[in-house]
Amino acid sequence: MKFSLLLFILFKKLKKAVKSNTAYRSYIGEIRLKILMKTADGRRGRLFIFDRGKLSSRSGAGHAADAALVWSDAATAFRVMASGSDEEMFLAAANGKVKVEGMAYFIQWFGDGVKLVMQ
Repeated sequence: MKFSLLLFILFKKLKKAVKSNTAYRSYIGEIRLKILMKTADGRRGRLFIFDRGKLSSRSGAGHAADAALVWSDAATAFRVMASGSDEEMFLAAANGKVKVEGMAYFIQWFGDGVKLVMQ
């Protein structure tokens, strides 16, 4: 539940940034991309849809996406994401707690955009 709430709050922050943060609005520019963050069991997730400067989202883990960040479980996802630490993310990947489906570049792009908003 905490993971789903965290993803929803992230969506709301990014959505607000589209309207109020010129740097973020420029960053997402003309890209068309779908990023999914989900648990490996498919029980929790959220799709982030970038469409030429607009952002929308859908709850759930069963959506088609250009790339997905797949967490081993919701508790690990919440802990690592809430920490905001690159080191925690690295350790989670090194320990097999998170993996990328699709092009890793798209996940990196998404993460860089989140960092731009959270500064």
